[in-house]
Amino acid sequence: MPRKISDRKFKLGLFCSNCDGGITKTFAPERWVPTWRNNLQMALEAEAAEIDFLLPLANWLGMGGTAPTESNILEPLVWAAGLLQATRKITVFATVHAPFLHPVFAVKQINTCDQIGEGRFGLNVVSGGNPPEFGLFGVPMAEHDERYAYTEEWLTLVKRMWSEDKPFDFKGRFFDLKGVLSNPKPWGGEPPLLISAGSSPTGRKFARRHADCLFMLVVSLDTLADEIRAIRAGAERHFGIYASGRLFCRKTRRETDEYYHYIVHEHGDWKAADFLDEMHRHSGSIPAEARSQMRERFVSGTGTFMVKGDPDEVAAAFKRMSDAGLDGMATAVVNFLDDLPILRDEVLPRMKRLGIRDTVSD
Repeated sequence: MPRKISDRKFKLGLFCSNCDGGITKTFAPERWVPTWRNNLQMALEAEAAEIDFLLPLANWLGMGGTAPTESNILEPLVWAAGLLQATRKITVFATVHAPFLHPVFAVKQINTCDQIGEGRFGLNVVSGGNPPEFGLFGVPMAEHDERYAYTEEWLTLVKRMWSEDKPFDFKGRFFDLKGVLSNPKPWGGEPPLLISAGSSPTGRKFARRHADCLFMLVVSLDTLADEIRAIRAGAERHFGIYASGRLFCRKTRRETDEYYHYIVHEHGDWKAADFLDEMHRHSGSIPAEARSQMRERFVSGTGTFMVKGDPDEVAAAFKRMSDAGLDGMATAVVNFLDDLPILRDEVLPRMKRLGIRDTVSD
């Protein structure tokens, strides 16, 4: 049976707890510090709260800001292995830069994670878009579509290693390998869930060909249903569509607005907005006309979609997403341990009453 994140109608995940500050670029002292102890406690509390999945960011040099621990990031595959060992139900993803990790080595790590989690592991494959990181690894940064071509060949090799029992030779545009074989295979003979985050036409076509789930950039809830219909149009198979974003929630709207202003406008790392604008100019993942309007989004959540309000407003926003056809959201918060209680005690019960946390069959 093909794997899935969970049986709930609208899945909710936590995003980027392996990164300092999550994805919010702030100097505020209560920002998230991604120690292993903090991540372990977060995972156990998230599982107890019935959060569906954990999704990390793969990043090597930070986001160009000036916050003291800007590049303090736990490596996703090792992070996932540790959390899979400590938990029993929650799905844990790792994010892998295809250009920075050889597929033969990657498969050995991926399959080990999947064995540890007994099938609860998922893989987010990215093509990279940050020029300094390519320089760090000594890898030339190709043009946008060429990076996807590389990742497609990389993933073709990975899938063959998952399924083939005899050594094979492979000669493509980017790899020339002899006697390729990898054991053990993924847990139970089924490949891990594959996800892809693509906003460009090339990225979305790649996801439709290869991924079980596409994580899309949400611009507006008003246009979300039309965007999802366009993504699914002509698709030969069903795949999940999710959003990545950040959450600001306090018990009242006034408290939420004041907290947001404090985190973003009083303590925001606005130097990171300059870096992110330049990075997305090189990567081509966000259109130029959209980048000019996203500086505050870059600081508050690295450009992702924001859900902000009191628990009623937050639950209503998730309901709108679900009604538009979105299968779930990976959400970051300023501090995963401090902010989890209001999500667990206030938002999730409201989502249940709205019917979007019901169990659904395929």
